[in-house]
Amino acid sequence: MVQKSVCIVTENLSEPVDEGIKHFAHSLIESCPEEYKVLGLAVRAPRKNGNSHTVSLKTNRLFLNYSLWERIRHFQPSVICYLPSASATLFSFLRSRILKLQYVRARVVMVSLQSREYGWLARHLIRLFSPDTVFVQNEQAMQRLASLGCNTRLLPSGVDLKKFVPASAARKAELRAKYGLDPKAYTILHVGHLTQGRNVELMIRARQEHNAQVILVSSGLRHEDRDKLNRELKENGVIVMDRYIPEIEEMYQLSDCYLFPVFSNRACIGVPLSVLEAMACNIPVVSVKYGTLPKMFEAGNGLVFADSPDELMAGLARVRNLENCRTREKVIPYSWQAIARFILEQTANEVKN
Repeated sequence: MVQKSVCIVTENLSEPVDEGIKHFAHSLIESCPEEYKVLGLAVRAPRKNGNSHTVSLKTNRLFLNYSLWERIRHFQPSVICYLPSASATLFSFLRSRILKLQYVRARVVMVSLQSREYGWLARHLIRLFSPDTVFVQNEQAMQRLASLGCNTRLLPSGVDLKKFVPASAARKAELRAKYGLDPKAYTILHVGHLTQGRNVELMIRARQEHNAQVILVSSGLRHEDRDKLNRELKENGVIVMDRYIPEIEEMYQLSDCYLFPVFSNRACIGVPLSVLEAMACNIPVVSVKYGTLPKMFEAGNGLVFADSPDELMAGLARVRNLENCRTREKVIPYSWQAIARFILEQTANEVKN
């Protein structure tokens, strides 16, 4: 029996892995089912310290590169899975078609983690360049691309259930001491980029209205607007950890609640990884009804969905004295292994049909 194989292509796997699309691609490469051979290709920004099945190549913007073609042809994948860093732009569709031409026997799928708007020209060209399947993370994107002739499927995000685990009270106290935090204060956390579109200003309101220790963990390139927001948060008592923290699971484990205040679908991928990571650590989560989250999870047992900033603040009050949080139970079906298998099984089903 010939072993099946999957080639996962993305532009950027550089360290640190602190951004949603990069994290998603890295996790898929690491989590493919055992019955598949896997090859990860980073084609624009190479990954440092890559594992044995991740290769870095330097290509042009259209993936027209002999080394890339040679790698794919030699590997002979049954599936090529493309995760564009810019999500489903017109150029992403064009690159997916070029990947198909590089090995026509493979099924080519594209994973688009953020919604895009399309002009007249793009709407017509996407019909010509569409891969075999496009996986998206919200119904609006699915309907929009389906109207352009794409075969679309809804795709959740995943979480590392071995890394993100609940912590005992003793462990929580130990972690707070490690990071120099108040051991007794009610602690609210948000993890994500420090940008206006993420509504992180609501962390100030959370601190003021709930007399809480509020932490924002953020990493990324500095720029003037980000620095201004950073100063504003710190001046109002929010603890901003503006650096990469490799043991990010510890931040969830030392916290009492996770707040996801993002309303703009351009500020985050369709199913925020941080929400799933917080749930895996079994802490209460108060979140905007963002992307596909309400379809994946039923509210209750420590998970609160909100439609407005006022509802977010009310949700924080509701979970503060919660005694029986069971958010981890909700996220168990969404391991990265399950997500990788879902993509491959859906692709295989398309071949059968």
